[in-house]
Amino acid sequence: MEHRRKYGRGDESSEDHPTYSRLFIVCERRLTEDNFRDSFSKFGSIEDIRMPRDHNSGEPKGIVYIKFARTSEAARALEEMNFKVLPSSSRPLKVMVAANRSEIQSDDEDHEKYKRLFLNIARSSNEDDLQEYFGQFGEIESINIQRDRNSGESKGFAYVKFRKFSEAAIAFEQCDKKYRAIFALPKGHGRRPETTFESSISNIARSSSNMKNSLVSMMNVRPEGYTCVNFMCCPYLTQLHVEKFFDIVPGMVKCQFFVDLVRNFGKGTVQYSNPISAAYAVEKLNKFEYPPGLKIFVKPNNSKFEPHEQKFNDIPNVVSNLKNAIATTANSSSPDLAQLAEAISEASKLIKMATTGVSDDNVPDSTDLNYCSVKLPPIQPLANIDSTVAKRCFLVCKPQPPPLTVLRDIFCRFGDLINVYTLPNKTVGFARYASASAADEAMKTLHGAEICGVRMKVIPAEERMDDDESSSKRTRYEN
Repeated sequence: MEHRRKYGRGDESSEDHPTYSRLFIVCERRLTEDNFRDSFSKFGSIEDIRMPRDHNSGEPKGIVYIKFARTSEAARALEEMNFKVLPSSSRPLKVMVAANRSEIQSDDEDHEKYKRLFLNIARSSNEDDLQEYFGQFGEIESINIQRDRNSGESKGFAYVKFRKFSEAAIAFEQCDKKYRAIFALPKGHGRRPETTFESSISNIARSSSNMKNSLVSMMNVRPEGYTCVNFMCCPYLTQLHVEKFFDIVPGMVKCQFFVDLVRNFGKGTVQYSNPISAAYAVEKLNKFEYPPGLKIFVKPNNSKFEPHEQKFNDIPNVVSNLKNAIATTANSSSPDLAQLAEAISEASKLIKMATTGVSDDNVPDSTDLNYCSVKLPPIQPLANIDSTVAKRCFLVCKPQPPPLTVLRDIFCRFGDLINVYTLPNKTVGFARYASASAADEAMKTLHGAEICGVRMKVIPAEERMDDDESSSKRTRYEN
């Protein structure tokens, strides 16, 4: 019976899922696939057994690839069957991990590189917390939390090394998803070639590292007196990503970041220790593509960076003012609504800063941060959804469309907008207007503009081109 799966040549180099779930075995040539299936199936579900043969003679080469459904199954098989002799053989097996269907990952007898996991952890977590949680999966040899050299604070990730490969594999499969566990690359592992984006980041980092000892080398930047900058970026970045990005420029003191869930973009403020660093950050980091294809916008913030402590010291006064305003409103026949609104506003600011770390005073205005690169008219109401479509605009936005809330906010400013939408998994979309003049004005203003860092093409849509046809004609419009 033929048990093996068939793969084309194009699949030979593809990586296995889950990782490290395929074994590479050196064996006697006379062993058969059934010999291996009988001996290895006790460890778990076997998805594939492949025994390469010599192209000329057709004889087995004496090597076998066995693919398991789970990493832990492959790990147990490796630990138990390495150097074991099969019943129909006189020679011990040599069992190793294969990176994919044809490549040997390692011949390290102790399999050290498969015992370490790389984890994303909460910055408040310590070694005892990780020992208590991950100890349930096996015996832990070491825990290494990566910390900042200067402050000693956790960087938000750690390495956990287990005594056995199988224990690390079980932890990899069963630990909470919040840890985002992956097998750590071995020390000294060959690095892949840098991408263009990584090369750009490295160049900035290298040029900035030369400035660590002295800011004199940055004196070609004219300081304007501000030490704080505002930024707007992709909403999918994390606090750690943003901090590392702005820390490329020496002198970063504090970074505050949050995501605007309504308009779906990230924004915040960064405080530097001196005006030279802040000016350098604006000059070098503004409109840098981070992540690739999406620009990050950086502008000066001339307002003072208000420390959290000062705001928190005001909590008793704010609470007292709010209570008094509520009591006065409840007991008065003609309540002072302005006083109540002001008290609620002050309380809201404190709540917002306590939960997001950013006060309204430090939140950059989206329009001021190149939300759109062209001047826009005021917001106008949408047309009735059942209105007759007078004209449609065809939108091309690379590398990906801005959020729909952003598009709706911008395209409605020309009046009579019925709706605007993008096609699923495409870089194109449509804006439908109830009047041709509004559509014409939108095309005139927005064609070639940048919206949230995305360059837009806004052109007339073909009269009979529906959503399905647009994907086939998309290439002609994008070129």
